[in-house]
Amino acid sequence: MVMDAVGSAASAVGEALGLIKPDKAKLVCTGDNMPSGETEIECMFNPTEYRLTQTLNVTRNNTPATDGGTPEFSGTNAMTLTTQLFFDDFSSLEGDVTPKITTLLGWTRPTQSSRDKKKPCPPLVSFKWGGNPQLDDFSGYLKSVVVNYTIFRKDGTPVQAKVDVIIEGQQEQIGGQNPTSHSINSRRVHTMIDGDTLQSVAYKELGKPAYWRAIAELNGIDDPLRLPAGTVLLIPTVADAARNA
Repeated sequence: MVMDAVGSAASAVGEALGLIKPDKAKLVCTGDNMPSGETEIECMFNPTEYRLTQTLNVTRNNTPATDGGTPEFSGTNAMTLTTQLFFDDFSSLEGDVTPKITTLLGWTRPTQSSRDKKKPCPPLVSFKWGGNPQLDDFSGYLKSVVVNYTIFRKDGTPVQAKVDVIIEGQQEQIGGQNPTSHSINSRRVHTMIDGDTLQSVAYKELGKPAYWRAIAELNGIDDPLRLPAGTVLLIPTVADAARNA
């Protein structure tokens, strides 16, 4: 009884501190492109960990004056979420973990509605658990689902499985998606090369030479004629450049 009391007290303290999370983690289909079957999978057991990965693309232009080359930022890769889910139906008389896993695998395939529209793609999936703000707006495609069945009934039906999942984030594009469409709401950098001027950079990156003043202001440039090759410029958004033109 003493141990039970201690355990109850520890549980109460843990819940008060937010250390115990009774809410079950879920994988939920989001957006308009819904599958025809189940759209939510509640984890039988919460994962012990999950990993978020965010990387960016940097190319380096070799120059005699700079060791390692001059870095040029060319975009941020989609965030990925990696975790392992545990499915266990061993205690049930006719346990079977395959229905949930079949649903999960189905989310890697194009939905019927997307096929009907001649634009086949799988549904977007989000990972819902706890109060991590990094997950609030995160959704993406199931890039990888690896199933490891570990325990079986006598007839071979799987009753336990570990599933490694990778979700590759997908964000709605704002503005253009090609070099000449000048994305409205993204910042990037440009590395000056021989022959570059602020006007030419403004035309290349923002579509209008007149936006050179916005670039100069953002980078604190007083003399736009004295910018040596290798200078790294932060490029404003098209919206900001238009306001400052």
